[in-house]
Amino acid sequence: MNVFKSIYKKSIIGFVIILGLFGLSTQLNDFEIAKNLEIFSNIYRELNTFYVDEVDPEYLMETGANAMLNSLDPYTTYIPENEVAQFRSTITGKYGGVGASIMQGKEHVIISLPYLGGPAQVAGLQVGDEMIEIDGENVEGNSVRQISNKMRGVPNSDVDIKIKRYGFDKPLAFTLTRKEIKVTNTPYHGMIQNDIAYIVLSSFSENAGKNVADALSELKKNNTVKGVVLDLRGNTGGLLTEAVNVANVFLDKGAMIVQIKGRDKERHQVFRALNQPVDNAIPLCILIDKTSASASEIVAGAVQDLDRGVILGQRSFGKGLVQNTRDLSFGAKVKLTTARYYIPSGRCIQALKYKNGKPSQIADSLQSPFQTIGGRAVYDGGGIKPDVSVDNLVFLKILNELNQEMFLFDFAAAYKLKHKTIAPAADFQLSDKDFDDFLKFLNDEGYAYKTETEELLGALEEMADKESFIDELSNELKEIKTVLAKSRTGELEKHKNRFLFVLQRFIVSHYYYKKGSIQAGIHFDTELIKASGILSDNDAYSSILKPVNQN
Repeated sequence: MNVFKSIYKKSIIGFVIILGLFGLSTQLNDFEIAKNLEIFSNIYRELNTFYVDEVDPEYLMETGANAMLNSLDPYTTYIPENEVAQFRSTITGKYGGVGASIMQGKEHVIISLPYLGGPAQVAGLQVGDEMIEIDGENVEGNSVRQISNKMRGVPNSDVDIKIKRYGFDKPLAFTLTRKEIKVTNTPYHGMIQNDIAYIVLSSFSENAGKNVADALSELKKNNTVKGVVLDLRGNTGGLLTEAVNVANVFLDKGAMIVQIKGRDKERHQVFRALNQPVDNAIPLCILIDKTSASASEIVAGAVQDLDRGVILGQRSFGKGLVQNTRDLSFGAKVKLTTARYYIPSGRCIQALKYKNGKPSQIADSLQSPFQTIGGRAVYDGGGIKPDVSVDNLVFLKILNELNQEMFLFDFAAAYKLKHKTIAPAADFQLSDKDFDDFLKFLNDEGYAYKTETEELLGALEEMADKESFIDELSNELKEIKTVLAKSRTGELEKHKNRFLFVLQRFIVSHYYYKKGSIQAGIHFDTELIKASGILSDNDAYSSILKPVNQN
């Protein structure tokens, strides 16, 4: 009887979730809702009664809810009760845990970065440690999310962790006492080239605006600051209110930063800067890349539309959709898309349309022109296009391949085994020999980057073989392959400084953690160096912000 009560209770939870979701859409036909809910109920009853094996009600309902939400867009998601705490931590930047980032390695989930001063780092866990057991439970084969949930818990509670470490024959065991972990969203700020302030913002969690304001105020107090670089590369977003607060650091009180519009016109909102800026005149450059999204695009877009600063890097992700969370029964939540946001020029930079959960790119021909406050042309529908584009598509392709195969991670781990200590993060620099060692390492590991031309040549070779032309073309194909092989090595050499930048950050993170890795990468950071040059040249800076037709 208790089993059936449990099944009934959990099935009701599922129906409440569905009713809650459908209740948000007042324009749907009431009969269609009732009809389809009854069909859903009938399907569940038949499964529960007649399916060959016993069914798990909670799993069925969660699967059904997720399938329904997946038919909309990737940002509309169901958050079960046991994941609410983890979801909340992305907003607050705080959680109860051991203070370590984890990632999927080649075979196991591994420690990717302990946080300085956290229980994991203090206890001696290291980058690359493989997770094999948590509280006596074997976790080999578990996902990153599953292991993350097991590692988190109430502050002051203990967790037993067993890991495998390269160079050790037997697993190592640790007992850690969880504590409240506060992940800072401004992991680095400092001066570069003497008079340029550099601030890294990694997420738009709580207090992002205050932290950026405090960082800039501190740098201005202690230094002569002639320009500011705000680094939003890799920042996938966060709280809309914090996007407004960060933009307000540089924009006048009352400036319109973003507005949101959804189906319900009464819920349309305009967000303006509420406070006096820290500095509304200092030359500003914002760094973005293809993963800068959502709140990052609000800040970069507002600065661009109001001609307040220069945007440099690669076209941003293009997420112009706004999500809100709604409470459901039994502690669960649903995060759903409720509106689109529009930056000061009036444009929405959403790059994808979704139909039945499937994305389609908004064609360039369908993008509409808008103007910045000074008359420069900008466009909607495709993310934020930087004022100064830095082309690194080939580098990113190679980097993505190296990351997928863990080559960068493994090279950094091997480096640490050979070097117990290194120079302070700000002074550490890799040499030409280190780069040569890296190329040799890639060769020994069997890595072979294929250019697009080589990929096309491979397709041509297959077709020639299929159509019996391969013998006639063999000599020519061999010559082309030889030329392309030399060109391939040249591509790696061509991006030498970029690779040294990435390698330094990987290596230094093993010794000085996140802040140190940022410091170490500054010397080889192509985008940062270019931004500093623009900010140091008043004429170059001003010319970028002038309309094209203005002399």
